[in-house]
Parts: sequence; structure tokens; C-alpha cells
Amino acid sequence: MKQFIWDYKEEVKPLKSYWNMCVGSCHGTTALRQDYREQLEKCQRELGFRYVRFHGLFDDDMSVLTRPMMGAADEWVVSFTNVDSVFDFLLSINMKPFVEIGFMPEALKSKDTTIFHYKGNTSRPASYEKWEWLIGLFAEHLTERYGTGEVRQWFFEVWNEPNLGGPDSPFGFWSDTMEEYFNLYSHTAHALKEVDERLKVGGPATSNNSWIPELLNHCSKTNTPIDFISTHHYPTDVILGYGVEDSQNFMTPGEGETVEAFLERRKEQHKHLWEKVDRGVLTQMTVKAVGEAGGLPVYYTEWNSGAGIASDGPFGSSFILKTIMDSTDLVEGYSYWTFSDIFEEGGMPCKPFHGGFGLLNLQGIPKASYRAFQLLHKLGEEMYVKTGAQGTVDVYGVRKNTCRAVQFLAVNHHSLLHDITEEEIQIRLTGASPVKVTIERLDDTHGNALACWQAMGEPEYPDRSQLALLEAASYTKEETAQVKDGTISLALPPMGAALITMYL
Repeated sequence: MKQFIWDYKEEVKPLKSYWNMCVGSCHGTTALRQDYREQLEKCQRELGFRYVRFHGLFDDDMSVLTRPMMGAADEWVVSFTNVDSVFDFLLSINMKPFVEIGFMPEALKSKDTTIFHYKGNTSRPASYEKWEWLIGLFAEHLTERYGTGEVRQWFFEVWNEPNLGGPDSPFGFWSDTMEEYFNLYSHTAHALKEVDERLKVGGPATSNNSWIPELLNHCSKTNTPIDFISTHHYPTDVILGYGVEDSQNFMTPGEGETVEAFLERRKEQHKHLWEKVDRGVLTQMTVKAVGEAGGLPVYYTEWNSGAGIASDGPFGSSFILKTIMDSTDLVEGYSYWTFSDIFEEGGMPCKPFHGGFGLLNLQGIPKASYRAFQLLHKLGEEMYVKTGAQGTVDVYGVRKNTCRAVQFLAVNHHSLLHDITEEEIQIRLTGASPVKVTIERLDDTHGNALACWQAMGEPEYPDRSQLALLEAASYTKEETAQVKDGTISLALPPMGAALITMYL
């Protein structure tokens, strides 16, 4: 039995809901889909997300900059019609865009390098003069349409993960050097500030917390404005080599190695990755990144367990809860990647559960990860400074003054491929007398639509009756619990979590 004791009057601090500041999604054109919009509105309404970020705003399928079919080689057509449709929708549901600037329009490309099923161009502009012209038009259009007061609340992030790729790589988001990315950043930042110096611009939007000191040094030397630091991380980044100094070794086949052999080698390496992943690794990364940010606000604009099918079940939810509660007070925003499995970087998936990044599956059914964010959304305004940690169990205390309650979020989590067992825990509150206690569980048998899908034989295209069963299985429920002398006991299954609310 693991025992945890809090006194009601112990020191507390404000609990800022940094986890729902932003959420990610698939590329821009998916935001024109009705099902995407319905799912995002649900997430905003039930989880409180305030911004959304996506790739591909300037991709050709958004028709921002194209060449006329019968025009001259130096003629271009500019249209913000699709951009307006997306941004208008976001504002209509009380959200705002966290604007990722990229990829390169075909009309401005310097190379033919692309990424993903939808062929986002990853090259620098053939002309920085024309690039600045486009960015200026874009910023002017936004401020004219939405007003400077509104757009000043947005964020403009230059590119996505430019440290993945390189001049000689067949993969990655940026087919050039770090120095050339910094050049792109400078031109973009100056073009935005030329329209309104109070527009917020930042980067480097790298994977694995990379290039932060380097970008700050560049901005200092070149007098380039930077308002915030953005970066990304996933638990296996360091082990895979994402974003480290020799990251191009990850993104490029070895000498004499075929692409097929390279991909097979990487697949084999993935099998045992989690044996090397520390429990709580993302918090360790965050502390380091904040220390390198020079006092600027830090926004993680992508994070996820990236654990395949395990992320669709209790592992995914317990990972989210531990990571977020361990990282309070560190960053301004933490944007989970992504809100939905409507996601076609490798083509649109078909299975309702396939280890996709989304909180909601293709059909809008909440995964365990979605329910984790719901538990977080129910938390109060003040968090106890003291936390409880024993073995694989962490307990976090919160005061919810709006309904005079104390909440305890208990999580039994470990990295994949590590030993973890059911744990009996006891939580005691002193200095106050609870009159009612409720428990909301999230584990193998609570809030786990994945298990229901597996039990029905894993249909690729479930019919309406099967979807109804999956929806029903996705729910959690509050149960009234017995409490004596401010003490409650319960069992936490492996990767299980429970929100205990003591009403005073």
C-alpha cells in the first residue's frame, strides 16, 4: 500500500492551464472539411483549446500563390480565400490560429524537394525579395480583415522542424542548412514586423528542442526580432537522433545504403526504443529548453508519445497526465499533436484505431487521451506545491475553490517495455473534513474505446451499430466513494489514472 498525505492548508500555487493553450492538426486544407470542423469545435467546447496549429498554410492546395494557367512565367495569382475560410471558422468557435508559416509555394520554390502525401515543398524561396512580398501581403490582409488588435494576439512561427533534413537528404522538412533557415527566419520576421511591429514572431520550431541557442545568437548578431521560442519533442527523439548535431545521419541513408534498406533498418531500431526511454523524459527536455531560451516565453508546438497503437489506450492517457502535471510552471503553451486522426501525412488512414496522433479517431470517437484532457479540464485553480511520488505512482493535489473541493489526480505510469503492476494507494487529507468523495477512473476498463474495438475483431470500417458501441465505451463516469477520516483507498491498474474529488 502506497500512502500519500496532504494537509488542506499546505502551500499552493496557481495552476495555469497551459496544456490547452493550443492543439495541432493535419495540414491546412483539412480544415476546410466539415468533419474536421465538427471535431475541432467539440474539442474547443469540451477541452477548452484556444489556438490551433497546422502545416501547409502556403501549400498549393491552399491556392495562396499560384501561376495563371495561360500567364507569363513571372505572373502570379494571390488568393487568401481558403485561408480566410479557415481563420473565419476558428474565430467563430472562439479559437485563434497559431500560424505556422510554410511550406514553400510551388511558384517560389528553389528545389523540387517535398514531404508527405500532400507534397509540401521544403525548399528555401528562389527569391527572398518575392518571399518578403508574399509575407507582407499576407500580414496586411490579416490585419485589414481581422483588425490589428485581433492579429496581435496570434503567433507567427517560421517553418516546421527545419533541423530534420538537409541539402542532401531525401527526407525531412527543410532541404537546406541551419544557416539558410536562419536567413529565412530573418526575412520572414522583418516582413511581418514591417506591417506591424507588435505581431509576435518566433521559432525555430525544431524537433528535439534543437537550435534554440543558435537562433538566439543569430538574432542578436543580425538584429532580427524574436518574440518567443517554439520547439517540439517526443520521448524517443534523443534515442533516434532527431535534431541532434548529426541529425542528417538519421534522415539520410548511409554510404552505399539503399532507401529500402535504410527504412528497414530504422524500423528494426524502433522495436526496442522504449527500453531506453526514461519515465518523465519530456519534462527533462523542457527544463533544458527553458534554460536555453534566454528568458523568452517558450511554446512547445508539438508533443505526443508517438507510441503507436499504445497511444490510443491507457498508456497514452497516463503519459499525457504525468507529463503535463510534472511540467507546470515551465512553459507558456504546450500544443498536443494532434486533436484528430483526420490526418493524411501518409495518406488518409482507414482503421478507426491505428496509433494515430489524434485525441479523436477518424469518426470522432474519443480515445483515452481525449479523456485525459477532460480530466485536466476539470481541475481547479490552485495546485499544491508538494506532489507525491512512489515507484510508478504519482499523485498531484489541487484545490478547486469554485466548488470548495480538493482534488487528487493519481497516475500509475511507466515507459513502454518497462515493468509496471497494479498498485494499492491510500490518500489522506488532513485539516478539512470531506462530506462527499467522487472518483473518475481512466484505465483498461474505463474510457477505453480501443479495447472495445479490439474485442469486436478490429473492423476496418465499423458500421453504425459498432460505432455506437465504441462511443459508449469511450466514456468515463463519476462514482461516489467511501471516505473515513479524510482517507480513501483504491487500486490503480498499470497505466491507470483516477481523479478523486473531495467536497468539503
